[in-house]
Amino acid sequence: MRRWAGITLAVAVIVTGAVAFWLAQPLFAQTVYTGVKVGKMEVGGKTRAEVVQLLAGWQQDQLLKPILLSHETAVFRIEPEHIDYVINIEATADAVWQFGREGSVWERIKKIRMAKNEGWSIPLAIKYNENKLDSIIEQLQETVNRSPRNATLSLRTGGILPEEEGRRLDIGVLKERVLAALNRADAGTIVLPVTPVYPEITGTELAENGIKELIAVYTTEFNAEDSNRTANVRLSAQKINGKLLYPGQIFSYNDTVGPREKSQGFKEAMEIINGEFVPGIGGGVCQVSSTLYNAVIMSGLAIVERTNHSKPLTYVPLGRDATVVYNAIDFKFVNNSPAPVMVMAEAIGNKLNVGIFGQRALDKNIEIAITRQQAIAPAIVKKADPALAPGQSKIEKPGKSGYEVTVVRIIRDSTGKELKREVLSRDKYAPDNTVVRFGPEPKAVQSEVPQASKPLVPAGVSENLPEAAGTQ
Repeated sequence: MRRWAGITLAVAVIVTGAVAFWLAQPLFAQTVYTGVKVGKMEVGGKTRAEVVQLLAGWQQDQLLKPILLSHETAVFRIEPEHIDYVINIEATADAVWQFGREGSVWERIKKIRMAKNEGWSIPLAIKYNENKLDSIIEQLQETVNRSPRNATLSLRTGGILPEEEGRRLDIGVLKERVLAALNRADAGTIVLPVTPVYPEITGTELAENGIKELIAVYTTEFNAEDSNRTANVRLSAQKINGKLLYPGQIFSYNDTVGPREKSQGFKEAMEIINGEFVPGIGGGVCQVSSTLYNAVIMSGLAIVERTNHSKPLTYVPLGRDATVVYNAIDFKFVNNSPAPVMVMAEAIGNKLNVGIFGQRALDKNIEIAITRQQAIAPAIVKKADPALAPGQSKIEKPGKSGYEVTVVRIIRDSTGKELKREVLSRDKYAPDNTVVRFGPEPKAVQSEVPQASKPLVPAGVSENLPEAAGTQ
């Protein structure tokens, strides 16, 4: 009996050892385990050095393959080198090599068998310049994004202009697709992820509200040859066009136009910042807000918030402008009439037209007048200029007067009788100082007076003469 027990134990030990040896044998492999891939590239059975060589070749192939993006009939290209794309070869090779070589023995065996039976994909480690990719996506946004357009009434014909659906590029999804394409050898063409943006007002809703009469319109002119500023004017006009306000509803220019950013389609143009004309994103939006302000005050609507510019403008009279800065200075008005009104705006050629439409035309006459205007003389700013001759001066920048003005709105009935007079604003515009360059101060001329010779004093006589003998 004991003999058979010993034999059984010996057999069990041998079988257990054989099984353990069979299971543990892969742990000592000198190559990547079978079934391991990088993306779709098989690397099982390769040494680490061979994996590095494969990845280097893959990188060279990827650098030659542009990422193709399509939208409708347009196709865009992103060259990998334009975003500083490289494969992190060492990090990827380490991840491949360490698969099945970390953890407990049983964890390692389980992973190795899983890779052999089902396959296991190691993600490709890459590096790229995120700022450069963001810049390319911003350019795509400028091309693809389109704001929706509400149904409106034509300022020229009075007829209904139908609504238009807008579209917006989904940046988050696009980034994911681009990065995924960089990790694949067969990326193909990526369809740009574009989502529709629907208008707030349809032609049917416009007709139901009974809006058909022009209450007031105001027109300003701009330099159409300044392409960036013109683009900003047109975009801002498009954003406020078709805005419907029910009785008691407040219009906010900043909320309606949105942030002035390149991603929103705005371009760099001159604008006033701290009293100076400097380049800035969205230069020109204040012309739209100022033109709207004039249409609003001529419609008899109430102003909630409005601020004048720091300097006089050329496209509207003094006291008739409205500056805006996103998240800082807004232009707001309220529909204090008993019926809905709609803002209409269009830029044609070099003219910007902004109107207010309602259910019926005004039965009153509105006049906007300046009741007080006082000039503010510019100061003189002196700047030293060693290049000028002593005493010479030269005007570097001629000054311009500033102004203080009071603007009123006068409402009269059809017979001309004054019904109401109200102060709209008391504004102050800073002058442009005169800058004058001056040469060095002329040196003072000193006349030379001959010094009187000292009289000789006889020996033995003191030089301390009596005080009465001195000069007073």
